[in-house]
Amino acid sequence: MKVLITFALANEFAPWRKLRLFKNISIERWDPTYEARIGNSDVCVILTGAGQFAARRLVEKAFEELTDVFDVCIAAGLSGGLQPAHRPSQILTARSVSDVGGAKSLRADPELVSRAGAIGAKIVERFLVSDNVVSTADKKCSLGALGDAVDMESLYILDAAAQRGIRCASVRAISDGVESDLPLDFDNVFTSRGAVSVSKVVGQVARRPGRIGGLIRLARDSKRAAAALAHFLDRYVGGLEEGPVTELAKAEALAL
Repeated sequence: MKVLITFALANEFAPWRKLRLFKNISIERWDPTYEARIGNSDVCVILTGAGQFAARRLVEKAFEELTDVFDVCIAAGLSGGLQPAHRPSQILTARSVSDVGGAKSLRADPELVSRAGAIGAKIVERFLVSDNVVSTADKKCSLGALGDAVDMESLYILDAAAQRGIRCASVRAISDGVESDLPLDFDNVFTSRGAVSVSKVVGQVARRPGRIGGLIRLARDSKRAAAALAHFLDRYVGGLEEGPVTELAKAEALAL
């Protein structure tokens, strides 16, 4: 089985890369691509960069230029929780993904969702995808009426896969809970390619040194969430060749 996994940023992928010793097969410095054999699956990981335009560009390029014909595509990474029940480091998978405005919505592959639920992910109804970083608790609370967690890429990854008839789903680990304000203006820390600019982060911290404590906490929680996601994905991908989950396991997963 050929499996494509996407992450926005290197720190989201770092624990899994270390766990599995992925081989870097990047051709261009700005298009990081990795591969590994896990169970009976050939796994390819690409780092898309954060946001709609970076994600669209890289995933379209992956589908067009990589020689593999993928059977499954998983949009993975970290997300912000929109419900009090979704705590940092918890693994979620959603039955659907939509933009914040509700103009576009896609259903994830039910079998992929059920399998994730059967091995420990919490199945939720909807992930929201925003064009901007949702950075305040107030905004998260307001979006909680529409979805369970928010990121900036899942919709565009799943859309590109679905257009090619590739089974797809999104699996996310919560990095920041609904009650948490983010310590920086993260909309202004990314480069045009969706990578984090260290100089922009340092500049914001220099102007607001009181935010250092919050930044350290976010980094700690993000690292723990990424580690939890790595171990989950390793079990998840390794079992994709095992065939459909049993009807009982599927029913139990969907009831969560």
